[in-house]
Amino acid sequence: MKPLTPDALSLPRPTTEVLSFRHLLTGAIEDFLAEQGMSSGDFANDVAETIVALSRYREEGTALFPAVFFCDDLSRLLDQLGGHDPVVVGVGPRTAVTTRRALKQCAPLGKGAWSIFLVRTDGEYRYGVFRADDFVLGDSPLSRLRGLRDPSLCLLGIVQLAENVLEVRSSGGDGRLVHLSGARTDAPPATTFLHALMAAITRDVPVALRPSTGTFFRRVLIDALRSTHGSLIAVLPRGASDLGPFADGLLLPEPIAVVEAVARWQREGSIAARSAVQGLGQLLAGMLSADGITLLASDGSIVGYNIFLHPGPGASIEAASLGGARHRAFQALSSQVGRTLVAAFVRSQDGYADCRIADADDPVWG
Repeated sequence: MKPLTPDALSLPRPTTEVLSFRHLLTGAIEDFLAEQGMSSGDFANDVAETIVALSRYREEGTALFPAVFFCDDLSRLLDQLGGHDPVVVGVGPRTAVTTRRALKQCAPLGKGAWSIFLVRTDGEYRYGVFRADDFVLGDSPLSRLRGLRDPSLCLLGIVQLAENVLEVRSSGGDGRLVHLSGARTDAPPATTFLHALMAAITRDVPVALRPSTGTFFRRVLIDALRSTHGSLIAVLPRGASDLGPFADGLLLPEPIAVVEAVARWQREGSIAARSAVQGLGQLLAGMLSADGITLLASDGSIVGYNIFLHPGPGASIEAASLGGARHRAFQALSSQVGRTLVAAFVRSQDGYADCRIADADDPVWG
């Protein structure tokens, strides 16, 4: 082979531009932080690194879902988010290396009532965990943050809603949904359907008990939706008697009246009443983790779980899906929304979610 001539050696070499979603994410986060009055140095890069790390966070193969909060003043954060008992774990330079180390050291602690904090100081992050009340009828720290409208507090929260879907929320009242996958961004995450679903589940709950009962189901479902297992929920009208299509499963001899436990808590405020409500939340979470349909009713009661559609002769559900994919079972349920069902909800293992709600004038309301 002939050696290259000097002219050939001087020709410009073809270049390949390196594209990374991280610089796009960091740019978008920088813009968001600037709008919220929280832009500072490389803070956008630190936040972007935290978002990426939280999107599918695992330790020893176990998925973890810690909520992470950045602030300039820890006492303000605790006051506004209902936090207590802060435990400082470490201090480090204000770099992404420190935020990664903070997650590594604190994520295993950020379970149940505990969340992670990172305090921005001059050139440093001070990080650790704080405790909030994890009572199923109370507001989580992120729920409290969503209700704030004060940019001067300089609070920023990050939480995973589903795998590769995260919410970034500021104390200024604004937020962003971040999708870190190739999924279509016009396909909403499952959490966006919760408001309508809670309205269906609590439609026939007494007005005074409706907000707390809705909070109960919302908090249990938010935790359940982070699982990769998937969920399928059907909501019956209050007092429904035709359960034939749901006979292939575990129908409870007596529905569990969540609203009675909530009423007792509001009436007594006792440790026993609180424990009863919390226990029902754990019970419902277990039901949602089982295969099949979890069956609820519009008076806030739990009717059954581990149910598979059983058409049988004369059954009202037309498109049976015995042992089939969740989305086919959901289509079968959807065909009855407004007729024999109040609502149907699905969240599949691939992250797809959908919800159908009966209209106010549908026959199901009789």
